[in-house]
Amino acid sequence: MEHTDPDALALVALGEPLTDPRVIDHLAQCASCRLEIEALRSTVSVARSSIGEAELQAPPARIWQSVRAELGLSADLEPPVSAARASELAVTQVSPSPVASLDTARARRSGIRRLIVPVAASAAAAALVAGGVLWWGAAAPRDAGQLIASARLDALPDWPAATGQATVAERADGERVVQVSLDAEVGEGVVREVWLLTDDAEGLISLGLLTGRSGEFLVPATVDLAEFSLVDISAEPLDGDPTHSGDSIVRGALDV
Repeated sequence: MEHTDPDALALVALGEPLTDPRVIDHLAQCASCRLEIEALRSTVSVARSSIGEAELQAPPARIWQSVRAELGLSADLEPPVSAARASELAVTQVSPSPVASLDTARARRSGIRRLIVPVAASAAAAALVAGGVLWWGAAAPRDAGQLIASARLDALPDWPAATGQATVAERADGERVVQVSLDAEVGEGVVREVWLLTDDAEGLISLGLLTGRSGEFLVPATVDLAEFSLVDISAEPLDGDPTHSGDSIVRGALDV
């Protein structure tokens, strides 16, 4: 089976909509390509959460040379912006999108886009390179921080057997981290995404994808946890749409 072009997978991971029916059909059948998209989305999520929290440094010129060679670009083509700036453009955190109701979000997904990333394949590759550097830094041992909030995550009606927990810790440098655990399996072609919601579900912020039974996610410095006090984990189909699917698995209020 011929797999989807890696550049197309990178753009899907960055939020570009799927429009080619051949790609859509292939992803519906190919677990390998879906896993590749999930891995790339995890990298983008970390980079998106870390913009503004960490200073990105432009990689050496040989990185661009490798990207240029991998994509088959002209030898005299220079990057339109630095790799760090490309990453910033590709994964800029935007303001939370209002939604009327998570119950109706699925029907409105085609009309709501929380993140639009019309970048070229070269910028996508540069963003993923920079995101990989951030992921490596995030994986290093860090201060566990002081517990400042917690929540029991209760199952939603469609997921009666699901259970979960969430805690928020503040590190010595002021950085806040949400740690979640979830006991709930999702079907093939579906991933689990962690969100912060306002108590009326009118605003939401994605923290990233949960790839195991537990995970740790940075809270952007500008987010007020007294306002975004609900932790939500949703089941998201791999359809290229970054908005909330409306299919929440568990949800709970932080005691902030």
